[in-house]
This record gives sequence, structure tokens and C-alpha cells, in this order.
Amino acid sequence: MPGSIKIDDGSGNYTILTNAGSLGSDKTITIPNETATLATTTATNLGGLVKLASSTASSSSELVFDNFVDTSIYSSYYIAVDNIIPATNNVNFRVVFRTGGASGADKTGTYSRGYAYNYLETSSSSSGARANYTDYGVLADNVGNAGASVHALQAIGQFFPGNGTNSTAIIQMPMTQRQSSGAVVGYYQNAIIVENLYAATGLRFYLGSGNIASGSIHIFGVKK
Repeated sequence: MPGSIKIDDGSGNYTILTNAGSLGSDKTITIPNETATLATTTATNLGGLVKLASSTASSSSELVFDNFVDTSIYSSYYIAVDNIIPATNNVNFRVVFRTGGASGADKTGTYSRGYAYNYLETSSSSSGARANYTDYGVLADNVGNAGASVHALQAIGQFFPGNGTNSTAIIQMPMTQRQSSGAVVGYYQNAIIVENLYAATGLRFYLGSGNIASGSIHIFGVKK
């Protein structure tokens, strides 16, 4: 039977498309009253989780994300680390908070870290006492590139940029990696905080030495 397709913005404004073919019954498509580009394979707004930035390494010294923070729209941010492989064996994976919006600059000062982890191929586990670093934070130690095609560094973390008044920037990132010793490690608690109240507008990721041979990082905003 013939039918119609109703496109409605949810506010009482709509248009009706008549189809002379067979739809079985009338259909309604509701489109939110906002500006966006939507495609089946490239949609960026997935019901509250919005992809804001992405960068792929190719012998890169760093991956920098400036000016993605908007506390009026997003409550926090997810950071997806996808198969990061270092060019140099036995390095640490670092993060630096950025300030200044589009004209980003590193936040200097003391970064504090706490973590706990398991060796996934054995029964041993450990935790680290609070450690301080000057001008950067460490998310993973002893990252290896031997056998990295099987166990590259992978993580999904959450970033809270802070407001500088009653909260400070913090990143929490559980991850798995292959250490330079060959052991596969899973960090199940791993947090970096910058001392003193501070609001961040971006992030910079790099290695303790050498380049990031390959891999990518993707940032998603969690809408309020």
C-alpha cells in the first residue's frame, strides 16, 4: 500500500514525503533541532558520546589535541588509545595537560601518579606508591616494541579537565601493554593528577624517548 514519510524536528515543524510505492504503513523520522552531519558510517554524535578529535601516528614525536574542552557542553571525555607502538624499546608513555585553547601550551609543574597492575600471563601483581614527575605525567612504564604487533599499548581512559576553582585536571586510564621484558601487563587503576587547582583545555601524548611508530588516539566528549 502507498504510504508517507514524515520528517519532524520534534518541535511541531515537519514535512511529509508521499511515496507511491509500498511502505506497509506511514513512517516518521524525528531529527533533533541542531546542526550536524549524519552518515551511516561516519556519524560523530552517538546519543551523548561525540567524537571530537583523532590523530594517527607515523613515526611521530607526539600526538597533540588542543582546544577540544568545552565544559558548557561536555562533563568529561573518553580517550581511546589504539595500538600505540614505540619506535624505541623500553620507554614510558607520557601525558601533559595543555592550556590556552587553540594556542595551546604545556602545563608545567608537578604531576602525581598512582597505579596498580597485574601481569596477565602470570599470577603476580603490584601497586605503585605515589610518584611525582616534573612537567609531565607517566601513564605506562617500560613499554616495549618487541612482539608489539600482538600486544601493542591499548587503553580507554577518562579525562576530567577541571575548572580551576574547586577541581583540577585528572586523567584515569586502565590499559594493557607489552613491556620491554616481554611480559604483558594490565593496569587496572592508573591516575594522573596535576597538583594545585588547574583547568586544562587539551592534552599532549608522547614517549620518554624516540617516536611513536604507529597507532592512534581518539577523543570523545560526554555530553551533559
